[in-house]
Amino acid sequence: MATTCIYTLEPIQHGGVMAKVREVAALQTRFGHAVQLLYTATNQVPTANRWDKLRYFMRTPPRWEMNCGFRGFAVPDWPMPFWASYAVPTLVGLPAIHNSHIHVVVSGSNHCGLPAALLNKKYIVWIGTLYEEELIGRAAAGDTWAKRILTGPAHSILAREEKLIFDRAALILTNGAHTAGAVKREHPSTASRVRVLIYPVDADTFKPDPAPRSIDREPYLLFTARINDPRKNVGLLFRAFARVRTQFPQLRLVLTGDPPEANVLRSLADARVADAVTFAGYQSRESLIKLYQGAELFVLPSSQEGLGISMLEALACGLPVVSTRCGGPESVIVDGLTGRLTPNGDEIALADAILDLLDHPDQLNVMRVQSAAYARDNFSRRVVESRLLDAFQFVYPEYFVSPFSPAMQGERGQG
Repeated sequence: MATTCIYTLEPIQHGGVMAKVREVAALQTRFGHAVQLLYTATNQVPTANRWDKLRYFMRTPPRWEMNCGFRGFAVPDWPMPFWASYAVPTLVGLPAIHNSHIHVVVSGSNHCGLPAALLNKKYIVWIGTLYEEELIGRAAAGDTWAKRILTGPAHSILAREEKLIFDRAALILTNGAHTAGAVKREHPSTASRVRVLIYPVDADTFKPDPAPRSIDREPYLLFTARINDPRKNVGLLFRAFARVRTQFPQLRLVLTGDPPEANVLRSLADARVADAVTFAGYQSRESLIKLYQGAELFVLPSSQEGLGISMLEALACGLPVVSTRCGGPESVIVDGLTGRLTPNGDEIALADAILDLLDHPDQLNVMRVQSAAYARDNFSRRVVESRLLDAFQFVYPEYFVSPFSPAMQGERGQG
């Protein structure tokens, strides 16, 4: 039995990276491979005071653990320069690396794959964004840490690490055409090894249902994401929503995901729409689907996105998307067919696009049908899993022989 090592971020229950990890792991398991993760345990470091941190670092060695249902090798997030932390698993994670036959990097940017690159393993990268774009997006949204990295000495080191990982990757999968184009522009030698692989959505579960919209209820716009991430730019959403409410005073805005932090609440207070905004928190899959199906529009105000899985789920449920041009959405939103694209950071344009669709309900209903059809044809699980399997068969043909191939049939006959 082959073993697959997935180089990734520390597992959390929610988020796009973890969703992709589950997809890769499911494919490996289907072919009889054991799956293990390798990650730096950043979320486990105590934040109360420095003495708790010191005790943690003194008492916590690199270790195997179960996390979110996966067996993973967790490396403590020791205090060191940021760029150096990506190299540490190269040494302490050797038990996970050397015992693996298949190597795949699943992350936002590719830096988690540095150990595989340094050890010259054959590996696949599946990413959402270039690190430079992520930093610029964070900095533009006011993230002081990102600004410090962009202007400090670590920036050039991180760029060299990213280049090394791309240069040595057997195949580079990106969440959308925007990131694929950016990788090819910044690293021209990779062009023949770059493929677009959008995250798959279960179109049999995420699907249209007019019932939630037919009941007597207040109409609402929907946004679901890590709302405290500055790149999500919820302040822009609140300001645009304030403009929309001048014409649709009965309209509400529903946000799901993590509870709002102080900066989000300040933005909400500044926009003066708190009475019409609901923070619904994390939702079960069933509840989230009902929210998609019942909403008027899904609104994505981000300043930078590698893709946006919630946007894909919304489309699959027949919910058109109004989004800023922030990277990933341009690969999915067909302007006028599945939604509207507006200039990045322009609250007036975002509000005008929402108002235009709300003012033309017949056009909006046509878009609902078109959105669901587009999702089924382009990123349903059947379509994307086939492309993911093709990627692994291309790089690791010996481990991904189809159970219906003549070779496998012959082996079964011999057995």
